[in-house]
Amino acid sequence: MDLNLVIDRFKTDRNILEINNIEYISSAVLLPLVIYSNKLCVLLQIRSETLNHHPGEIGFPGGARENSDSDFIDTMYRETKEEIGLNKNQIKIIGKLDDVITSTRFLIKPYVGIIKNAIDYKLSSEVEMVINVPVLDLNNPINWRYDYIIRKNCLIKLKTFYYDGNIVFGATAKILNNFFNIIDLHKK
Repeated sequence: MDLNLVIDRFKTDRNILEINNIEYISSAVLLPLVIYSNKLCVLLQIRSETLNHHPGEIGFPGGARENSDSDFIDTMYRETKEEIGLNKNQIKIIGKLDDVITSTRFLIKPYVGIIKNAIDYKLSSEVEMVINVPVLDLNNPINWRYDYIIRKNCLIKLKTFYYDGNIVFGATAKILNNFFNIIDLHKK
């Protein structure tokens, strides 16, 4: 997968689902792209098992907006710095994805950015480790599954991703799915 193709996809006009609802906890995340072992990868983080919320789950750097944040991009930069040690000047934002609402009442504003220089990440106590997953592997249909849950007497079909013994689900899987719909890998 070519990084320039991904950048070009985000330059095209498209509708972005924007949700502004004060009933949810506002947050922002970064879907970080990095060149690792000569492959375009998505950097995912595995949350610490000691956390009260979502222990051991796989996600993106990010979190809840604070009063000191001037906007959602500021939230994303602050949280990325706190969680994996990347400064604002090490990330080039190339686009925004559809907003996502979670079952835990979070409203997530996801941004896609390129990590300019892969470094040794400075992980916070919230992050157990980071993994670089090649985009082509991540979007290989053999790695995607559909799981079903029952919520409020409704059967819900959820797209999940399995990679190297890890399961990506929930908001992270929704964000990845939106990313892949934009870059349109299956049609190439």
